[in-house]
Amino acid sequence: MNARPAALAAITALVLTGPAVVAAPAAVAAPAAPAAATAGDLTTPGGFTGMSPTRVLDTRNALLVPNGEQRPLNPDEYYTTPLVTFTSHMPPTTHPVVPADTTAVVVNVTATSPTADGYLTLSAAGHPGTVPATSSLNFKAGKTVSNLVTVAVLPGTTPAITVYNHAGTTDVVLDVVGYYRAGATDKYAPLTPSRLVDSRTDGGRLGGDGVRSVQVARPELGTADARAVILNVTATEATADSYLTVYPTGTARPSVGSNVNFSAGKTVPNQVVVPVGADGKIDVYNHVGSVDVVVDLVGYYGPSGTGLFSALGTPVRAYDTRSSTAVEPGGTRTVPVVQGQFMGAALNVTATEPTTDGHLTVYPAAAARPNTSNLNFTAGLTVANSVTTRTDDGRVTIYNNDGYTHVIADLTGVFVAG
Repeated sequence: MNARPAALAAITALVLTGPAVVAAPAAVAAPAAPAAATAGDLTTPGGFTGMSPTRVLDTRNALLVPNGEQRPLNPDEYYTTPLVTFTSHMPPTTHPVVPADTTAVVVNVTATSPTADGYLTLSAAGHPGTVPATSSLNFKAGKTVSNLVTVAVLPGTTPAITVYNHAGTTDVVLDVVGYYRAGATDKYAPLTPSRLVDSRTDGGRLGGDGVRSVQVARPELGTADARAVILNVTATEATADSYLTVYPTGTARPSVGSNVNFSAGKTVPNQVVVPVGADGKIDVYNHVGSVDVVVDLVGYYGPSGTGLFSALGTPVRAYDTRSSTAVEPGGTRTVPVVQGQFMGAALNVTATEPTTDGHLTVYPAAAARPNTSNLNFTAGLTVANSVTTRTDDGRVTIYNNDGYTHVIADLTGVFVAG
């Protein structure tokens, strides 16, 4: 989203320690008993198709909302939007963004101009009169924040998703960047996370209107046939409010949708799923000012992948330390996030009430900890980011590098061998 960036925290170490989204601790969904995925709520397993960002909702624009009703979401409101673009509202004329048999979509969701600290929850369908047990995006009054979210699509219906707003009013923007469906040939392949780019130590800062190409299809990383990659992209030490857009090399930069929004002097990461250019590269664009950029590779989709994705119709809370004790400095927690024979998981991981700046790293329970980070946070603030990871016997390990912090993990879907 090319809009006001989120206010986030500065870097404190080579492994980044700034947050992706912020909100007051009170705005976090209340503690709930942990739950694990069961087969009954899972969509049909599907392969992945990446796409150029397509805006399906912008509540500030009458041409990008159902029925032309331009307004922010109200507190405690469930808002359902079809996954279409509107070419006219008189009469209603739409163009579908994803196939009718889509089982899940990957969207970049942005909250902008919120009037109170709060959170959004995305799901296949809302349940008015209830408060969701999970959250997708936490925000602070007056700030713009975004997060990548995977959302189930109900079978036998026109593809649509529901957004719940907890408190205050806020405008919401949704950009679809990919979808899953049965029969799609590109499958998920988990990787040991690796750092591809760190402009603080190699290549220099990215200037205004600057573009840096990154080789992501690399035989030594096992990504030679990657058609889309899963990245964690971080902007840090920016000289101006700006945004990063990530897109396939050799294609036009998307006219809508950005991947990382940031304020001057702040550090902001976000998970990114992007198709790979014909030359095996992706481009990273910075709008204004200069900024350091870090790119971590965590997985890919391609013909050699073996994982099909099943989304949960209603995300579940798999882990929440607020019912016990915070994670200590340098501490780890091994967490059973799924039950059954699943090869990986899609999570939304949140740090809340941290006592100092720090970062979390999420990785398979039986693996060595990688020198990358998934979630960066600042003392006293609540931060969330999407995590896609392989699991070992349904378990992941969460590492906290500094201070004490509570950790929440919400499960949005699983990968099965297929």
